Amino acid sequence: MMKKLIGCIAALTLAAVVIGTAVYFTSGGLSPAKKMMKEHPYAFQTGKSLGSEKQDQFVEDKTGIVYTAYPKTKNTVTDQTVEGFLEEARQQFGTFMAEHTAKEEETIPQLIFDYTTEQKEGYTALTCFYEITALNEKGEGTPAISDTMTYYIGEDNAILDLDGVLGENSEKKLNLMLKASDKTTEDLECFTVDGDVLTLRWPDGEKEFSVQAVERAGLIDPTKPMIALTFDDGPGKYSRQFADLLAEYGGHGTFFVLGVNVPTFSESLKYVYEMGNEIGSHTQSHKNLNKLSESGIRAEIDDAANAIYEAIGAYPTVIRTPFGNANNTVMSIINGPMIKWSVDTLDWKTRNAEAVKNEILQNTKDGDIVLLHEIYESSYEGLKLALKDLSAKGYQFVTVSELMRYRGVEPEAKHYYSCYPE
Repeated sequence: MMKKLIGCIAALTLAAVVIGTAVYFTSGGLSPAKKMMKEHPYAFQTGKSLGSEKQDQFVEDKTGIVYTAYPKTKNTVTDQTVEGFLEEARQQFGTFMAEHTAKEEETIPQLIFDYTTEQKEGYTALTCFYEITALNEKGEGTPAISDTMTYYIGEDNAILDLDGVLGENSEKKLNLMLKASDKTTEDLECFTVDGDVLTLRWPDGEKEFSVQAVERAGLIDPTKPMIALTFDDGPGKYSRQFADLLAEYGGHGTFFVLGVNVPTFSESLKYVYEMGNEIGSHTQSHKNLNKLSESGIRAEIDDAANAIYEAIGAYPTVIRTPFGNANNTVMSIINGPMIKWSVDTLDWKTRNAEAVKNEILQNTKDGDIVLLHEIYESSYEGLKLALKDLSAKGYQFVTVSELMRYRGVEPEAKHYYSCYPE
């Protein structure tokens, strides 16, 4: 009887241990990292279309959570490049975990490395990213370290360079556009294309360009005279005509628009922008900013910028305040270069095409910024007459940003510009 009792107790004890162990590993008895993975799992990105996917998730050194997913394209160079970025993330995570342990923090370190793909005409945009975060008990936290790299993958799964993405000679054009800076494409770390915005990134900074400007760069000869034609107070019913007129001469201009006019003429503004012209801000409602409070100034600038973005999908690249007024308070809020002019056609005053033509032809020289208004038909007719003569003299018609770039000027914040060179 005693042996049976002892055997029964032993069996019950073994069962309890087994059950207890199972409960430990399937409930609150899990290690903090494993419990976090179970309760707050990461959902990998979906909808990818590049090669096959290598995916993994595990606990590292008993305390850190790791989720990784990256493509395998069977192109050795491409795969090694992506895996090199993953290795960078792993090294960052190792350092982060060591520091986390030394500080004896109660949060849990987590590394997420994932990617997305987007099909474009002629290539696939592969964007890899990683985030390193210290998670609280709710699985929440702000990434302490993060980075993103975009690669453009061709049909053979090779990583494309600038020429492969933007077209032949794009790199040469960009180096010409970078001439005024201390940058070249030789030491470029990476680049991204988002709509019409090209972002070049170096280890110590980045620069943005319009893709349209890059395409056009080969058409501009820095050795020949050029002027920047600018148009205020639009968009309006003549906007498309101005854009078409500039296009006749292979030129572009800068349109300083009022936010209040954008909703009514949004399609016209979009047309002007898509024709390769530069869109600048002339504030929301043409108020004298010098007479406004700081909040009023910000509203005039921000509302215009948002209206422009809503219409064309891009923010204004330059600004001209109404009447050219900008005191110290205004300049501190704009925090960028202020574009004025060196030739005033007085088109708003004369409303006469012949007078507008004469003002342009008699006063314009290489490097000038010419002020017109796109809301008057007489301004259009006067410019049409002037462009014929200026073109015959070899003038090129460029945007303000192009004029700065090809005249070797790096625009400075809180500085007025009216011509190049000044």
